[in-house]
Amino acid sequence: MKYTYLYFFTTFFWSLNLSSFPIDMDKLLITPPEDQGLDSAMKEQLDTLAEDFVDRGILQGAVMAVSKDNKPVYFAAHGWANENAKIEMKKDTIFHMASSTKPILGVAAMIASERGLFDIQDPVSKYIPEFERMKVAVLKEPADIDISPLGVFPASDEDAGFLSKLYSKAMTFFLEGYYFGEIPEHRFVDQKETLTIHHLLTHTGGLGTKGLGEALSGWEYIEKGEKGEKKKKGFKKGITLTSITKEAQEGYLDFQPGSRWMYANEIGLDVVARIIEITSGQPFNEFVKENIFNPLDMKDTDWNVPEEKLSRMVFVREGGEDGSMPKPTEWYSGCHGLRTTARDYLHFHQMLANKGQFQGVRVVSESSVEKMSTNQVGDLYSKFEKNKSGAEGMGYTVSVTLNPDKANRKRGKGSFGWVGVTGTDTWTDPENGLAVVIMVQQPTKEFSEEVSQVIFNAINKS
Repeated sequence: MKYTYLYFFTTFFWSLNLSSFPIDMDKLLITPPEDQGLDSAMKEQLDTLAEDFVDRGILQGAVMAVSKDNKPVYFAAHGWANENAKIEMKKDTIFHMASSTKPILGVAAMIASERGLFDIQDPVSKYIPEFERMKVAVLKEPADIDISPLGVFPASDEDAGFLSKLYSKAMTFFLEGYYFGEIPEHRFVDQKETLTIHHLLTHTGGLGTKGLGEALSGWEYIEKGEKGEKKKKGFKKGITLTSITKEAQEGYLDFQPGSRWMYANEIGLDVVARIIEITSGQPFNEFVKENIFNPLDMKDTDWNVPEEKLSRMVFVREGGEDGSMPKPTEWYSGCHGLRTTARDYLHFHQMLANKGQFQGVRVVSESSVEKMSTNQVGDLYSKFEKNKSGAEGMGYTVSVTLNPDKANRKRGKGSFGWVGVTGTDTWTDPENGLAVVIMVQQPTKEFSEEVSQVIFNAINKS
């Protein structure tokens, strides 16, 4: 019997010493894919794919990481972190995540909800009363039917030429429901269904979705450059979540809350981040650091990059003279702006694959992960023009794979994640115990689709 106990404890502590998480970049242990039930060819196929995209100049470089059942099975860097200076990409290179920031906000909202700070179904106006008065912008005619355009893109000073005007008229004619170069005649109506946190987390709120309401809200900002002032479209670049939310509540909604799905790139989720600040009494960046980053040992994740780590940032070749190096900010957005590494985000998605826990630490409840990763919008997302196949649904800040056979990005059923305009793509596949992180800084959906196909094939090997 004593030998049985001795064997048990020896095996237990031996397994702890070989534990793959948290990842130690100096002693990175990669488990062969075949040991975790994956096709042994996966590594070579992913290497070849990344090198091909770099050789063709589509990507300057990439870092990819994949884990299966708590074991990293692939972690590699390809190409250049700084193409001009010929600095190679490394596994600990820091990337700008753009909208891949959004799932962090989703988990933060689930944590806040668990703690009773708010209910996901609560009206936004319960915490920011001014939102109750927000009107919905609709077309002036017909007067007896409220019609909200799918998109409205007013002309800028640069669009004043004859050819630009002709192009705008043609686009408006051929794309039904969209208006280019003009703001159509309009009127304002009351909200039929009160705007809720649920609406904002699922992009069904109509707040900042490039529609008529946003076009009328004056959310444009002036950038002063060497050649004078230049007007740029987009939500006003405020300093804090407080100032941005104040601007938002003085604008208009693009459509009735809950009536359609339309991507809210910036402001919608920032309002949720502001509600977390109001209800928790903490700045949003401190809330996520205390409740997500620290427990997950995400030591290189923040909106601001310390000076001593700037040399690890990707110098983006399309980023001008400074390669889009981050500037200090107090805008701790729930929509975009995080800088992080593949290692840190693999920790985040491994936690989700583990149903909310990481290395024995519970970050968020299993029920919250399930709620976050369940389609919450019925068929609204499948009706969206880019998703008519019904392959995906929308959870809280993440898309959810409903039918892998119809999806462009092949993933297991129930997989969930989000992408960034910089090309980043990360997801969790709970059915297959997978966490996947793709770090690039050039937008190309083809690379992500091909990577997902390789991994999907490795799972479903014959």
